[in-house]
Amino acid sequence: MYLALKSLHIALALTSIGLFGWRLWSSWQGRQQRTPYWMHGIDSLLLLSAGLLIWQAMPWPLPGWLQLKMVALLLYIVLAALTLRRTPGPAKALLSLACGLCIAAVLALARLKPF
Repeated sequence: MYLALKSLHIALALTSIGLFGWRLWSSWQGRQQRTPYWMHGIDSLLLLSAGLLIWQAMPWPLPGWLQLKMVALLLYIVLAALTLRRTPGPAKALLSLACGLCIAAVLALARLKPF
């Protein structure tokens, strides 16, 4: 059960990152559009699968790497929302870079965890 849930979580994470990249590229092209509801569903399933993985396999208190990953994820969510609302310019470029760094931090912490 754990491996299936972990595989689902990884697939949802990659899908979510890809969709964010597509939405960011579209917004840079000047095509602002509303986010379809199914994209929110993917992100919700991603967070649900993360919660289930934590519930199944993590000791309490949570390890430091996982706490850092959660902070980076929350920061990414806030920055991504701000980035997608901005018109192209220096502020959008800086926020886009910050989102990329948050994604890199989340992926690095997921890959380099101690077990």
